[in-house]
Formats: sequence, C-alpha cells, structure tokens
Amino acid sequence: MKIIGIIFMVIDHINIYLGGVLHLPLWVSLLGRFVAPLFIFFIIEGFYYTHSRQKYFWRLFIGGVLMYGINLLRNILTHNTTNPYTKQFDIFYLFQGQNIFMTLALVLLWIWILDTIIVNRLHVTNYFMLIIALIVIISFILISEGGPYELVMGLIFYLCRGNFKRISVGVMTFSLLLFVHALMSYFGQVDVGTLYQTLTFDDEYMMITVLPFIYLYNGQRGGSGQKWQKNLFYYFYPIHLIIIYILSTIF
Repeated sequence: MKIIGIIFMVIDHINIYLGGVLHLPLWVSLLGRFVAPLFIFFIIEGFYYTHSRQKYFWRLFIGGVLMYGINLLRNILTHNTTNPYTKQFDIFYLFQGQNIFMTLALVLLWIWILDTIIVNRLHVTNYFMLIIALIVIISFILISEGGPYELVMGLIFYLCRGNFKRISVGVMTFSLLLFVHALMSYFGQVDVGTLYQTLTFDDEYMMITVLPFIYLYNGQRGGSGQKWQKNLFYYFYPIHLIIIYILSTIF
C-alpha cells in the first residue's frame, strides 16, 4: 500500500509542479488525494505498533526539518520569497513547499498527547499542561501541508481504530462536508471558473478514496521486512522532490 501511495504521490507532485508544462488534464489532481490520509492512517497504526514512539516521532520531525531546509534553499534560489498580494517578503513563502514529514510528525505528537490524556490517570496540573500543548500544536498543524485535513483524518483513525464501519462514516461525513464547501465556493463567488475547475482545485473531498485501501489493510507489515523497505519513504520523499523542483525550474 505504501508503494501504491508513493506512486500516486509522485504523480500528484508532477502535476503540481509540471502539470502546466506537460499539459496534464485537471482531473489528474484527484488521483492522489488518498495518499496523505493513507499515510496518516499508517501513522496511527505505527503509533501502536512501533517499538519506540519517541524515535518514530524524531525520525519524522528530523525529516520535516530537512524538508524545510530543501524548500528554503529552493525558494531563495528561485527568488520565491514574496507574497504576491502584499509584494513584500513573507517568511511563510520562504519555507513554502511540500513537507508531509512535518505534518505527519505533528499529527503523531498531537495524537500521542491526546492518547496520554485519555488513557492515563494524571494529576490535574498535568492535564492542564497537556491540553495547552494540544492547543499550541494545533496552531503549527494548521500551517503545515494539508494540516487541518490530516488532523481531522488522524482523529477519525485514532478514535475509530479497528472499526472500519465507524472509520467509513467519519471519512464519508468529512468528505461530504468538504464537497459541500467546494460547491459553495463555486455558487457563492464570482469568477471562480467552471464547476469542473472548482471541483478539481478544491478537491480535498476526494480523500474519501482512501477507504478501499483501509478496507484491504490486514494489520500486517508488507514486504519482507528488510531495513531498506522500512526506510524507503524517508529517502525517496526528499530525493524525488529535489528532482521535481529542479525540473520545474528548468522548464
């Protein structure tokens, strides 16, 4: 499933950065919407199966910091540091770019703290401090890649873990709300293009396509268990983005 996710992730990133050059149809953007929710699903599963949650978090967090560095370098070299609306330097544009590592790390940390609050009997002071931590982390998740959507999906997968019917209801309900939001964007505003253009741009409702993959998940680790398979995503993610970033600059 991770290999399938990686393949469609590459297609999605090619579409984002090279879609115009390659004249890809707008519907290509719909193909990869299941990828981030799928990796969020595996983050929740990994939360329970990993031998060390701390090491799991730090691997993702360090990967996120690395991606910030790659995005920073790219934006400086391409002079992509100015807000197009204010025409002023914007630190958020300085670090903008793909960084699912940081999103996964933050969602994992948020779920970890939430699980600690729910499962453990803590002193009231500790409860208060952890709740403050949850609120603070949310602010960082909201500005991370796909953060608001992936936080909701993470909550659904965590709260409904092991019950596909409940997961389906949660995912379908959230996707329906996002679809309604997309329709409201089309009918409630002027100069937003055609309905087709709107639904292929505001397309997060297609996260519903993650459900067949979750249904097929059997709780077992895929592959042969070799170390390179475990670490494939950590190496492949930054390398493929560097290549796509370079190609997008050339073309």
